Amino acid sequence: MENLLTDRALPEQLPEWGVLVLESHHSPKFVMEWRTHPFVKIVYVLSGRGAFFLGEKEHDFAAGDVIVVPPGTRNRIVDDPVCASSLYVCCVSQNVLRFDVSLITQLPCRVLPREGRFAHRVEKVVRRMVHTQQLTTRMRPISMVIDALKLIQMISEISRETHRIAKGSTEYRRCVQQYVDSLPSRFFEEVSIDATADQLDIPRRTFTKLFAEITGDTWLRYLRRLAIEHAQHRLRSTDIPIASIAFECGFNDLSTFYRQFNRYSGMSPGEYRATAGPMNRTE
Repeated sequence: MENLLTDRALPEQLPEWGVLVLESHHSPKFVMEWRTHPFVKIVYVLSGRGAFFLGEKEHDFAAGDVIVVPPGTRNRIVDDPVCASSLYVCCVSQNVLRFDVSLITQLPCRVLPREGRFAHRVEKVVRRMVHTQQLTTRMRPISMVIDALKLIQMISEISRETHRIAKGSTEYRRCVQQYVDSLPSRFFEEVSIDATADQLDIPRRTFTKLFAEITGDTWLRYLRRLAIEHAQHRLRSTDIPIASIAFECGFNDLSTFYRQFNRYSGMSPGEYRATAGPMNRTE
């Protein structure tokens, strides 16, 4: 019977498409020397426990954990003496991520502890990659690359959520205040409150609460007010068409602009210009 247990770390030779999954089932005698590699390494712990050394830091790991090792990071594994580990090691070439190299620098360098939905999603993808790698079809490379990118995406998302939770309320408030201060020169670019909260890396509920505390208004009403105030200024100081002013203010629909302007100003844009426009200025 073939012995599937290994005493040493397996060689990591990536195929030309840049994605490799290794099954590393350790014997009680397992020893790993320090390694440094030019690719991203994602380790899923099937069973066992021990310590994963990433540079100068030591991280305990157990079944269900995911260890992320960015390129150029010195690393090695030391199993618990009484509980050798079984690992699935996904190696991803930097070339696979060359469309956005910032993804590599944003990866965490640590152990991501098992967490319900995240752990289940990682298990599912890794399991599929193990099966795909055994195939001989022409679709194997693209399937492996797609799943590798899914792993990178999941890891980036869970790391981002963890970072959000770690942020303090003071930092959140400072971030929202800076955002509010920038709105007079960018209100016309905003798309949705969800996109804004995501861009600022702040939970939506926290963002809406702090925004209301700082401005005394909701996000949408505050933006509408800035837009209409800008429209009023343009109506008072220029003769450009009302449709152009609506466009400047971020309105894609002219009827919506008229409705919002009337609600805020108590009159239509044309009536406002007639009473406060360039021909009626007294200065």
